[in-house]
Amino acid sequence: MLAPEITRSRPASLAADREQLRRAIYSQVLLLGKDVTFDFKDLLSHTGQAHAAGRLLWELIRPMRPEVLIGPGFGGAPLLYAVALAALQTDGIDLTLLMVRDQRKTYYRKRWVEGAPCPPGARAVIVDDFLGKGTAVQLVDEALKADRRDLHLCGLAVLFDSWSPSGSRQLSVSRFPVASIFKRHDIGLSRDCHDARPPRMRGSAPAFVDQPLWWRFEFNHGSTPPFKSSPAIADGGIFGADDRAQIWRFDALTGETVWTRPSLQQPYKGIVQQLQVVDRSVVYGCYDGTITRLDASDGEIVWRWRPDSHVHATPEVDLQNERLFINTEQYNAGSPIGHLYSLDWKSGRVIWRYEHGYWPPATPHYAAQANAVIATCNDRSLVCVDADSGHVRWKTSTLGMVRGKPAVSGARVLVATEEGQLQSFDLETGECIRTRRHGPGLIHQFLHVADGTVYVLDNRWHLTAFDVETFEIRWLSRLRSPGVWAPRAYGKYLIVLSRQGHLAVFDPAREIKVWEGQIGGTFRQAPAIGHVDGMPLLACASNDAGFKVFRIHPYYD
Repeated sequence: MLAPEITRSRPASLAADREQLRRAIYSQVLLLGKDVTFDFKDLLSHTGQAHAAGRLLWELIRPMRPEVLIGPGFGGAPLLYAVALAALQTDGIDLTLLMVRDQRKTYYRKRWVEGAPCPPGARAVIVDDFLGKGTAVQLVDEALKADRRDLHLCGLAVLFDSWSPSGSRQLSVSRFPVASIFKRHDIGLSRDCHDARPPRMRGSAPAFVDQPLWWRFEFNHGSTPPFKSSPAIADGGIFGADDRAQIWRFDALTGETVWTRPSLQQPYKGIVQQLQVVDRSVVYGCYDGTITRLDASDGEIVWRWRPDSHVHATPEVDLQNERLFINTEQYNAGSPIGHLYSLDWKSGRVIWRYEHGYWPPATPHYAAQANAVIATCNDRSLVCVDADSGHVRWKTSTLGMVRGKPAVSGARVLVATEEGQLQSFDLETGECIRTRRHGPGLIHQFLHVADGTVYVLDNRWHLTAFDVETFEIRWLSRLRSPGVWAPRAYGKYLIVLSRQGHLAVFDPAREIKVWEGQIGGTFRQAPAIGHVDGMPLLACASNDAGFKVFRIHPYYD
């Protein structure tokens, strides 16, 4: 009774099957370690999913007119029977099945190829779950020859084709057609945009930015600290911090200097993380130990304090309650400690101080819904303190250091560690809820959360979107070099700047990369995005190519 129903609903149900399997690849197949790897065993152990894969593969195999299906190794076995069943149900074709062992059996009939005898020259198609470098084809060739199976190999059909030069591309021009349900492009693992076409491999969307509106090349002064400050666009101007820890306000349209403000000293690391413009003020921490609030209009100091010897973090401003929170570091005669401070917004005076067990270079997160401050430290501690009193509510440990910024989503605290672990903790109790590997760890990971999704960059070249509740992968994309910090939201888009100056634009609703280009330079800090007099602008502070400002194409605005 099942076969006629499947046949009648074939076009619509096959499209649904394909999308369901594509989603299942994210949740059941992908393994995120030093690189992305694949294991289809869990997916194909579900009868419904194996059945769907078999139906889809048979649609690809039917034009090859096979008489025999060959399944190499363990991975090919579920698909072998699923395809054979689909052929029988939809077209009444009874295929012979051969299973190729990884190596010759050493007992009983000592076969390498298991299955009934086939007529010499019978048309055969290899069926497998994954195609990488094509080693399964080599296995089949060797086994057939050794067991004297004279078959005509006329094609290869796989559930997922990694599109390797030495795999499907080589086989398709030298041996036989290669058909697949999915290629790496279908799950975002191609470096190109979703609709890229040869020869230029550009998508249909216009360039996010083109030539710089202006460029201050000497902004870096030839110094090469690993991390610099991310700029800011606000109050009708563009703000940046140079290698000497000097703050600049530029005219947004011309790049002319409006004012500058030197630091107390010129420490090697300068202003490490991010400039913020809040309440018509520029507020920042500097590695000389100072925390400063400037008047954004003229650069005059509103207040400046030096509570400890170093600051490697960004102030977290709670303007509603007129306070800010900042992690500071103290050398302490070779026995380093750190502090989490609450400072009065108007005066900079200390409201309370919490003592960390080591240096805390990460930026704290203020969770307004719980009136709590979440902070991390290089001893791998994660602490939640009361925002009014500084009293500890709970303290726990993370699987690796966090030197970026935690995030809070609902009742969950989220961190991505330098060991490549994504973790969630209960905001009220500190209990660890969930942990999973997200890939090679990234320093200075500032987690971005939106619409129940947490976006994580790794130290290779991936942007991965995880469900906040389950940590299942919703979608991912490959960049051309490791991304810095976190995506920046711009309208409905997410913007990622990579270390080698690649700029990528994503549409998270459609889960695709719509554009990617190169702006020149190397980067270890995120860009700033904003509007000045209605003009959309992107500001980037590079490590070796100065300070660049671009006008954003109105298509994205």
